[in-house]
Order: sequence, then structure tokens, then C-alpha cells
Amino acid sequence: MWVVVHVCAGLAIAAVVKQPLWLVAVLAVGSHVVLDVVPHWDYTVSRNPVPWGWVDILASCALVIVCLVAVHMPWWLVLMGPLAAAPDFDVLVATIRGDEARHWFPSHWRSFPHGKASPVPGLATQGAIVALCIAAVIAGRPY
Repeated sequence: MWVVVHVCAGLAIAAVVKQPLWLVAVLAVGSHVVLDVVPHWDYTVSRNPVPWGWVDILASCALVIVCLVAVHMPWWLVLMGPLAAAPDFDVLVATIRGDEARHWFPSHWRSFPHGKASPVPGLATQGAIVALCIAAVIAGRPY
């Protein structure tokens, strides 16, 4: 699952649940596992993952900035977006080290049933999840 989708999920959970913050944090991180099971396309398996990675990271950063500046979401709720995506740092670290077999987050282990799809349906699924998350943020009125 793309990082931006995990960020959207964390923001949606924060917007809807709001408090207590410890529960929002647990749900945000837990959403990472749930989303990794959903069939999706990961650019990490493409021939050119670096450009896709830059698009993903820039979109994630832009989303966080929009929530802070334009939507006026409280920073402690906005923080749940990056928290939901944080487990993907182990993918980045493993890739940099060249050691794809070593991941610390359970949904990144080889034994975990990670959802896979070809690019078109996989991206469509992620787009639908992002749309639902944006609707949840709007409905949750976290501002």
C-alpha cells in the first residue's frame, strides 16, 4: 500500500475517533496491518520505484500540510497520519540496506498474507480508499 494511503487512513481515524489519543494512535498503527491485507499494487515491485517513491512521499507531505494549514486540524490529530504510515520506514531501511528479508513490522513479514494486485486494479483500490478517508475527514470535522 502506498504511504499516502496509510497517511489518509490515519487522518480519517483521527478525524472520526478524536479521543482518547492513545486509542487513536493504536487504531492508526493497526490500520496499517488491515490495509496491507487489501489487494493493492506496490511501486516497490516496479522497475523504477524511486520516482514512484518521490511522488508518494511528496503527496503524503502535501496532505499533512493541507490538513494543518487549510483544514486547520489540530497537530496532534494530524500526527496520526504519519504515525499510521510509520511502519513503512522498515521497508525503506531494508531496501537501503539491501536486506529485503528483514522487516520489523508484522504485515511486512514474508509469512504475512500481503495483498497483491496488478497496477490498474491495485491503484483503483487505493484511490477508492483515499476517497473514503477524505470523506471521513470531512464528516468528522476535526477542526
